[in-house]
Amino acid sequence: MSQKRDYDYIDSDGSLAQFCRALGGAECCAIDTEFIRESTYYPELALIQIAGNDLLACIDPLAIGDFTPLAGILVNDKLLKVFHSSSQDLEILYQKFGEVPGPVFDTQLAAAVLGYNHQISYADLVQQVTGIALEKKHTRANWMRRPLSGDELDYAMDDVRYLLAVYEHLNQKLEATRRRGWLDRDLQAMSDPAAYEVDKQELWKRLKGVQKLKGERLQIASDLCQWREELAQQQNRPRRWIVKDEVIVEIARLKPQSIESLAGIPSLSDKTVMRHGKKLLEIIGQAARMDASQWPRHDKLKSMDSGQLALGDCLMALCRLIADRNDIALATLATRKDIDNLILNQKSSRLTQGWRFSMAGEQLLEFIHGQSTISVADQSIRLDPK
Repeated sequence: MSQKRDYDYIDSDGSLAQFCRALGGAECCAIDTEFIRESTYYPELALIQIAGNDLLACIDPLAIGDFTPLAGILVNDKLLKVFHSSSQDLEILYQKFGEVPGPVFDTQLAAAVLGYNHQISYADLVQQVTGIALEKKHTRANWMRRPLSGDELDYAMDDVRYLLAVYEHLNQKLEATRRRGWLDRDLQAMSDPAAYEVDKQELWKRLKGVQKLKGERLQIASDLCQWREELAQQQNRPRRWIVKDEVIVEIARLKPQSIESLAGIPSLSDKTVMRHGKKLLEIIGQAARMDASQWPRHDKLKSMDSGQLALGDCLMALCRLIADRNDIALATLATRKDIDNLILNQKSSRLTQGWRFSMAGEQLLEFIHGQSTISVADQSIRLDPK
């Protein structure tokens, strides 16, 4: 261990194994990561910060050869792993170790259920819970550079130094308000590897401007997205470095049939035509030979009639009532889009999932199905069972 403050800087296999043995008896630990993702497809893991069992450690993954002890900690089902806004941390740890850490607890999610600001930052949550104001001066540090300064390491360690105190505070409030169980589905889903896998069949839906395409052109765009994704993964380069979104849409729109036609697309660089021109034409040709019934299609926009719009207004009013009753911001609980999706019976509504279903979705569905009614008393609405 080459550096010692109130935490260990771990840069050898032996010190990592020693730390993991000492941490093994803990009931929970706080975890955060620092990474770089500017010039690669996969994020480059630069630091792992862990706190637990009165231990603090900053692990240097660039100096470690054997991660076996740490991998064991991450999947230890008796050790709760606490994160704040966990999705990127869990994604990079899954890519690094091949398994998603679990079980997990996300303080940002818990804060939302308890009525804190929507998507509250870690620094704001720490200040509200502990009164401690965290430094923000190293938010743009180059975490891959070595050696890192003492101030940079201190800043990184602050991301876990107070996280367990925040967790304990939030968990007590969840228990007191009987909302702890509301998080179970959301937290279990965070440890599902499927959440961090790319569905290549759906990539075309993320393209800006793809709404203009349909039929064969939409198939071309979908195939180009899948080819680009595979190449980006193979070369570990950002997607946009291979072909930009707007270029994919333009190629699909124009359906060029020759290298000369490809080269005539202003937004497509000569270098890309030289490197990938034949493959691009091959993809265009394959789409033309596909059965039209297999082409992707945009989701049909379902329009709402006047009765459904009125029902949406009622459900929105009920959501406001439920939000006020639970001391939570309406915007955190539901948007009008969530309400409309619920009425149109679309599974995409967040109100049918996780804590939102427990808090509001179940009650709204009962109202939709005629199992409860709205009444008014003292100029306030209320929901009554039939």
